[in-house]
Amino acid sequence: MNLLQDKWINVQRKNGEIEKIAPYQITDTFETNPIIEIVTPRPDFKGAMYQFLIGLFQTVCSPPSEEKWQDWFWEPPHPDELKKETDRVAFAFDLFGEKIRFMQDMNLYSENDEEKFKPIELLFIEAPDESKREKNLDFFVKKYQIQNTCGSCSALALITLQINAPEGGSGNYTSLRGGGPLTTLLKLDDEKHSLWQNIWINILSENYTKSKKSTGKNYEYVFPWVTDNYYKFKSHSKTTNQDLHFLSMYWSNSRRLYLNKLEENGKCDICSEHSDLLVNTYRAKNQGIDYGGGGWIHPLNPYYFKKDKELGDTWFPHHPQPGGIVYSNWQSFTYGKKGQEENAKVIKIYLEERKEEQLRVWTFGYDMKQMKSRCWYESTIPIYKIPIDYAVKFEYRISLIIGASVQVANNLQKFVKQAWKKEGNTDFLKTSFFKATESSFYNLAKNIRDNIQKEEPFDNDSKLNWLKYLNKESLKLFDLYVESGSIEFENIQRIVNARQKLISENIGDKMKERIGLHVEKKPKTTKGVKKK
Repeated sequence: MNLLQDKWINVQRKNGEIEKIAPYQITDTFETNPIIEIVTPRPDFKGAMYQFLIGLFQTVCSPPSEEKWQDWFWEPPHPDELKKETDRVAFAFDLFGEKIRFMQDMNLYSENDEEKFKPIELLFIEAPDESKREKNLDFFVKKYQIQNTCGSCSALALITLQINAPEGGSGNYTSLRGGGPLTTLLKLDDEKHSLWQNIWINILSENYTKSKKSTGKNYEYVFPWVTDNYYKFKSHSKTTNQDLHFLSMYWSNSRRLYLNKLEENGKCDICSEHSDLLVNTYRAKNQGIDYGGGGWIHPLNPYYFKKDKELGDTWFPHHPQPGGIVYSNWQSFTYGKKGQEENAKVIKIYLEERKEEQLRVWTFGYDMKQMKSRCWYESTIPIYKIPIDYAVKFEYRISLIIGASVQVANNLQKFVKQAWKKEGNTDFLKTSFFKATESSFYNLAKNIRDNIQKEEPFDNDSKLNWLKYLNKESLKLFDLYVESGSIEFENIQRIVNARQKLISENIGDKMKERIGLHVEKKPKTTKGVKKK
């Protein structure tokens, strides 16, 4: 099964038909009945499939200039032309090859101790680990739910794990971007656009993909698994961006794995399709590629600046956090903050150089805690183009309204806890608040963008109205959650006091100053001064 030459990707066409294609067929009947979307049985598979196609076309046909990028966006190459390009690297994409296997370590072929084979379900990030399986502690995700997978689902599980690889114990390293990175992809706002355009909008021209490291004779610095000792690509104890080619970032390969193909057919436990080949176990070994050497800036990931004892001052990739993807992170994920946070390279180039207007940002990823997957999050959020000359002013105004929202969310959490007089995790209160005010936030952000371009100020009335709105929504949630408690535990006076304090902190002088409103300072009074 070759992932570049065989039909294994389920897609939907404009007329609603579902079919399987090979990657080079993505532009088939582009003018009359284009392919518009990928169809997968799991959301993490869909995110992985998008990244696979972006990485593939970035690798084999990076446009030499922005002009060429524009040409191919509107008039893509014919499938025959794409096939010529993908055939050049097809040798690296055999899923069950005899000499090279896609994202797998051929050294493990000789390790035939079947007792050490791992069940295929452990390839899935949410699966209970081996210790929980042995002790029957798999309370929420039960073992033996996934026993056989078809070739397509096996490939997607492999890609998904290598992209998102969490901590896995001694020598089982995380992915190039750490465990469960947050991916941000551009997507066209109009759903009628083709899949090709939604892939191509995330492709960089060659100006941005140049590398000090050559691709090597057989692309060994791009596809590490094509060499026998791929896991030894490192200048020191850890692999840095100086050891591999820029394009290798699309092909994270931290785990040493080998899929065991069954010579029998049957039903896949993931997609429920009948398959001529199945996978039920795999081999694994630690000490793969350790990408912890630093210097990696993946084009599809936002980053934040942090001081690190080992790496020094450096940039770290964002990861989803408990509570999901809410607008308090919007500025970080889409525009960044100078010196503190950087948006993904593909978004930065779109904002600064490309003309397409109606785009959104598809954000997704696993919320991980060490080896444990807590949740899969994804969200599609708006992004507004802003001329570079106005970017600093826009960033400042957006930071004001987000700062106010974050503070009101914190106030809500604080005073609901006071009203309940209970301990425990109440982060859901903040998430509820951000979800309740999300639509109004994005409308205000768009108005701020429009007003800046008209060179209109962010007036005091607008700031005050935003504070009043946030206060109103927080009170709605306060009343909802406080009144949902058991009546025998309620203390009416405590609830009234907590509610009043919430109002006071939401629209008090400190909050007004936070959002940029002028507050008259009251003269200080001296107490207890005796007259002589």
